[in-house]
Amino acid sequence: MLREREPAESPKLFHRLMAEGFALMRERSIPYGLLALACALSAAAAVLRKIDLLAVFASGNPLVVLRTPPINVILIAALIAIFFVLPSALRRIQPSFKMTASRAIITLVTLLGIGVATEVGYAVAIIPGIVIGVLMSQALIGALLRTDERASAREAAATVWGSFRGSYRLTHDHFITTLGILAISLTILGIPFTTGLIALLVFATVDVRSLLLSAPALFGLFIYCECIRYVLIVRWYRRLEAAHVVRAASPVMPAVSPGTATIRRVA
Repeated sequence: MLREREPAESPKLFHRLMAEGFALMRERSIPYGLLALACALSAAAAVLRKIDLLAVFASGNPLVVLRTPPINVILIAALIAIFFVLPSALRRIQPSFKMTASRAIITLVTLLGIGVATEVGYAVAIIPGIVIGVLMSQALIGALLRTDERASAREAAATVWGSFRGSYRLTHDHFITTLGILAISLTILGIPFTTGLIALLVFATVDVRSLLLSAPALFGLFIYCECIRYVLIVRWYRRLEAAHVVRAASPVMPAVSPGTATIRRVA
């Protein structure tokens, strides 16, 4: 039995992934540089105030450290940077793509919808939350690629709703592999960023002035990992679309009526 050949338009998922992430990061070096500068300035404020971040982290409520400079500024800068990383990655599919105000709103609404649906699933049990998260994982990319730059509110709403159905169509036959890609993408971001954050806290305890370098460095690490992550996600989206096109173009076998399905030759 011959193995089916992969569609030509399906990209290699991990080929030169790190190099492609660096290229994506370099495309928006000025905005990222300005955001890194904001992180450095917030670190200077922490140095002047002599904030012991590790002591705050170990105070009994580790989340309190997220509200202290420069950690809070790093997180805000990371949120802003998503609106630069995402369009750069999507231009690998659609070279003319631009992140307009309407598409920015669609991004927020779609992420909110995915978040609410996933949280409802988690409230029922962990597994339904994971299932919903995987099935809806391609909704954001689908919504952005299918939305016109000057779409009206009604058109944008229809596109967002259609993107959830489109994500289900793309992923329900590739659930396990999509789950694996999402797990890898979260690992690409989570492990380096968490390690960098711990290193920042430790170095700040040894010498608080280290924040002047470690804060913008941690932000830069986040951007690089996020670029790699979105390159992988976009490549997987293209592969899912290619598989969906092939499946839709495949001839459907005619249905066999129940009356003829059990006919046997007796003699």
